[in-house]
Order: sequence, then structure tokens, then C-alpha cells
Amino acid sequence: MDIIILGSTGTIGRNTLKVIDSSESNYKIFGLTAKSSLKLLAKQICKYKPSYAVVEKKSDIQKIKSLCGDYSKKLKILHGKEGLCRLASFKKGKCLVSAISGAAALEPTYIAVKAGKKVLLANKEALIMSGDLLLREARKTKSLIIPIDSEHNALLQIISIFGLNYIHGKKSLPQNIDSISLTASGGPFLGYNNRMLSQVTPNQAIKHPNWKMGKKISIDSATMMNKGLEVIEASLLFNINPDKINVYIHPQSLIHALITFYDGSTLSHISYHDMKIPISYALNWPNRQRLSKKMNNLNGTYELRKIKKSEYPCYDLCIEALKIGKNATTIINAANEVAVEYFLQNKIKFTDIPVIIKYILKQSKIRNISNISDILKYDIETRNLTEELIRTKWK
Repeated sequence: MDIIILGSTGTIGRNTLKVIDSSESNYKIFGLTAKSSLKLLAKQICKYKPSYAVVEKKSDIQKIKSLCGDYSKKLKILHGKEGLCRLASFKKGKCLVSAISGAAALEPTYIAVKAGKKVLLANKEALIMSGDLLLREARKTKSLIIPIDSEHNALLQIISIFGLNYIHGKKSLPQNIDSISLTASGGPFLGYNNRMLSQVTPNQAIKHPNWKMGKKISIDSATMMNKGLEVIEASLLFNINPDKINVYIHPQSLIHALITFYDGSTLSHISYHDMKIPISYALNWPNRQRLSKKMNNLNGTYELRKIKKSEYPCYDLCIEALKIGKNATTIINAANEVAVEYFLQNKIKFTDIPVIIKYILKQSKIRNISNISDILKYDIETRNLTEELIRTKWK
């Protein structure tokens, strides 16, 4: 199978390549992309010999050529959003790993779905922004969208035990399922009060206690925005009412998801916090491959407690947006991305992030989404409004 990895130098991309290295299946890398880690991208190109590479800027093309030496003569190098979209559209590369952070993944992921590819979805924003639009297209083209997020992947693993195919909302989950539950570590600031949170720094916020992730998703984990986005994703992927989705704080990050049935029985998925596990399952679904690392450290205490009301404002805003529907999830996603970037630049406080998102959601017009153009338009409008708000009120 020919594989395209959007974001091959990030955590998900690197782990995907490790899984491929350990696999007995006949995988071939068709395309690799990176935003700024050009040296690592060049090393990956020289090792995996893809047909295509995509970099962010046109000026980066010559840099990659220099770094790749003789192989650059065989390599086709594209750049920018247009390059990502073109790569995603090729007939080759039947499997695409969407691991770019943020809204940048929306268009290439949609194009891959439109082309009927198998899409391994690590980027939740593409789904959050588009709502049911991406899934409707997947049902039309018979594209298979398989989540790499550990929680959604865990839900899929539990459901697949019963031989059920409930990927991307084809039908509702069985009536005997009472609820599904996702877990959250609580991030690096579990137990902090508001005064303490107002003083945290970006360097503290990106140090997740269990997972190795990029800066943006680490901040989202700390604010619990990430978990709210995951509830939206779960509701869409598995066609389940948000009122039937629970979230538990689980600091050990070993239980990833639970499904509770009407008779009171609950099945859980437990594994070590290693992204190679969900990536491997997604690549091989509905089968599995043996991973070389032995997971033998699952002993210990398993703490679970429900999120308290108003404990995490960003999480609450996600649930509110999900219930509003239409373009509300596009709005909160865009406002959050801008706010997180300003926090990483030390221009706003950690506690300002939910305040900004709430204000933007309240001020924005709620409208229907008919196509990708609508999503991109609402996304840009929200970003501009958020930028203006921060510049004028957070000097």
C-alpha cells in the first residue's frame, strides 16, 4: 500500500514511520510533508525514497534538494497549501495520514476523502471545522476515515470486537449502548486554582505529564480544549448524542475509552500511552500487527473521576458549540488556534484563552455550512475577529 504522511516530522508522523519500519506488510511511502523541520524531512526522504515531498515555502525547495543530494533528481518537490492539496489528490497514495496540526489539514484531508482514500485522522480540526460535511463526502466516495486519537481509536477497537462497522457515522450505535466515555489526564495543571493558572508559562504548559506532543496540542490538553474537541469528534464519528458522552479525569492515561451498556456492564480499552498502538491499529484495521515493545507496566492505581461543572471553561465551550451546531465548532476552533498562538508568544495569559473564545463565540454569527468554501470563509472571519480583539483589549 502506498502511503502519504502529511506532517511526517511531527510526533504522529515519526511514530507512523516507526510502525511501518516494524511491519511485515508491504508499505511504500509515496509522499512526505513538513513545515519547518527540513533536516529531518531530508533524512526521511533519503531513507524512505518517496516520489513526492511538500515543504511550506518555495524557497525551501532548494534547501531540500541540497540536503537530499543525488536522490533529489528523482524527487518531485511541491510547496504550500497547493502542494499539500495536489499530493492528497493523486491516485497513488491510497492511504493518507492526516497529521498536520490545526486548520491547515482541512483542505488536503477533504480532497483525500473526496478521492476515496483511506484516511488515518490524527488532525481532529479537519472534522471539527467541517462537521458532518467531511463525513457525508466519505459516505459518498466510500472513503474510510479511521481515527488515530487514542480515545477514538480505543472506542473503535471496543466496537470492532462485536464485528460492527460504525466508522464515520454510517449508522447509530446499537440501542443497548447506554453511553461512551473518554478519559483525560488532566494535563500538567491538574489541581491548580485560577490564581495559579493565571501565572503559568508556555514552557510549563507544553510539558504534558504522559504524552509527547506538539506545542499547540499540548496547550489544548492543558486547557482541556482538546478533550472538548474530542467529544465533538466522537459525536460525529460514531453518530452519538453528546449527552451520552462522558469524560473522566484519569491521570495515569492507561484507560483510553469505555463503553457502558444498558445492563450496567462496562467494557474498557487499556494500553500504555504510546501513539504507535493506535497508529498500528489504524493502519492494519480491522486486523492487528505485533509491536516489538512489550507493554508490561500496566500495574498500579487507576483513578477515574468525572469532570466537574465549570472546572474547565474551554471544555464547556466545546460542548456548547456542539449543541449549537452549524458553524459554531468552526468558530471555537479558529478562536482557540489564534488564542493559543498568542499565549505561546507570551502575549496573553493562560486563563485568557477561554475568555477570548467565549467572547468570540458570543459575537459571531451562527450560519449553516454548505461547502468547504463556507468553512474557510468563517474560519478567516473568526481569526480576524480574534486577532482584533486581542490587539485592542490585551495590550
